[in-house]
Amino acid sequence: MGLVLLSFGTTNAQLLNKLKKAKDQTSQAAEVLEKGSEVAKGGKKKKGTASAGLKLDWTMFKQTPAVTFNSLLYGTGSSPGLINSYTATFIPNKTVDGRTVNAFSDQSEYLRIKVFKDGQYMNYFEYSGDQVFDDGKKTKFNEPSSRYQRDGEWVGHSESFITDWGPGNYRLDFYAGDKMFYSFDFELVKLTNNDPYATMNEMYVVRGPWNNFAYMNYADTGNLVFGYYITHEEFKPNPANSAKTNKSVKWSVKLFKDNKLFAQHYGNGPNTAQVEQAKWNEVQCAFKRVDKPGEIKFADLMDGAYKVELTIEGEAKPRIYKFDVKDKRIVQIPEQDRTKNTDPTRLIEGWNDFFWLKLEK
Repeated sequence: MGLVLLSFGTTNAQLLNKLKKAKDQTSQAAEVLEKGSEVAKGGKKKKGTASAGLKLDWTMFKQTPAVTFNSLLYGTGSSPGLINSYTATFIPNKTVDGRTVNAFSDQSEYLRIKVFKDGQYMNYFEYSGDQVFDDGKKTKFNEPSSRYQRDGEWVGHSESFITDWGPGNYRLDFYAGDKMFYSFDFELVKLTNNDPYATMNEMYVVRGPWNNFAYMNYADTGNLVFGYYITHEEFKPNPANSAKTNKSVKWSVKLFKDNKLFAQHYGNGPNTAQVEQAKWNEVQCAFKRVDKPGEIKFADLMDGAYKVELTIEGEAKPRIYKFDVKDKRIVQIPEQDRTKNTDPTRLIEGWNDFFWLKLEK
């Protein structure tokens, strides 16, 4: 009986060895085929390129997708190096086969941003599409609530920053499923403090559209609201206290119609903004009439040529923005007008309540 058991055990072991050897040979063959395929295609898949993406039903909306301009300036400028909190418009939430996209199980293939520095691909980030509003026409690019794997490694909040890649000219390519639908450019700058006694020796700032654009906003109240962006890049704005990094800046706004003063900001003198160090602050104001008491409503804009004159303390000359009103509506700049913009991936999206103004050079 012992000999029978020994014989069975030996036979079984030999069989297992043969199976293992065959499996190893199959695995080696598969590896050779994979390497051969890579060589034929020109090398291995680049690190961080992510999956191909979902096939979305892009016929859901008539309009081309974009990212709202104010969310781009906020999401990229409120914390230099962090790219987050963007609002995308007209992103389908169904696949071509009619399945509703699941923001969690489909996360790796749904919303992504690929980052390029000085024209070179760096890596990508995934985003959660669980926040949808305005009848499904707006979708937030929010940071995922949990970590995810990229190239076999776990990615969390700290990896959402691009400062590790250093200063340079950056481009964000926004993806929904397998389609790149929008691009945004800005510069990341590293400033160095030469003071050996300073508590902070370096800081990052972003530059780009913040310097060159302002807006008129059709507020929910019906008021006409003007908004612009401001920052400061001083390491020690308060010489007496290095802990105070905010800076008080005086500013005033005048609105002209057909070269005549029409309205100005509220107050009897310049207003004051608390400007944060290396962060782009959004400053807003309503207008009061100069010919009689009362605020300026959006409906008060009669047809004509308008000019905004923004004076900011410390700036050599006022910022000037011009726009026209036709049929009691602000005429959009060509970059915002969907009937005139020739590149949907660069559309300045203002929805129907932000009218963007370009700085007069």
